[in-house]
Amino acid sequence: MGGTRFKGLTFLVFSFLLLGMTQCTRKAVDLPKDLLGIYIGMNREDAQKRLEEIATLESEARKTGQLWRLKDNPHFSHIAIDYNKENKVRYVTTLVEKVGAKERVRFTDVGDLAKAKAEILEPHYRYIWQVPADGERESYHVNVYGDNPEFVTIYTLEGKSDEEKPKEKSK
Repeated sequence: MGGTRFKGLTFLVFSFLLLGMTQCTRKAVDLPKDLLGIYIGMNREDAQKRLEEIATLESEARKTGQLWRLKDNPHFSHIAIDYNKENKVRYVTTLVEKVGAKERVRFTDVGDLAKAKAEILEPHYRYIWQVPADGERESYHVNVYGDNPEFVTIYTLEGKSDEEKPKEKSK
């Protein structure tokens, strides 16, 4: 009888250890490189082609900003985009209409909250990650906001503004 208890206890301990190991080895969420196929530094022509596939233009502000209504997206209702002086994507933002969203995006789906700069003034929650430049892409920020502790309402990728970029030295 004591052997049966020992086997049961051994199985229980082994199960907990196995569960713990799978939790530790789960891949961390990678920060997004794009939003709906639009990325920081993408040229305007390519971005416009992508936007025409997934959305309908609603309005333009100045010469650089646009607001599009997404055609069929379970998470977001709109996408806003702005271009810099070189006609490259400077920022891209997706917006949620809470009533119409079929699926909500959790803050934890975007990235590791422990690695983000948190700005929380309840009921407002904002998390910001700095993504360093790699060989082909410049650095950018991932910025998510929500008025609920779990779910994203505004989701932005933002590059450096023209004023923040280092000036080239003249020869």
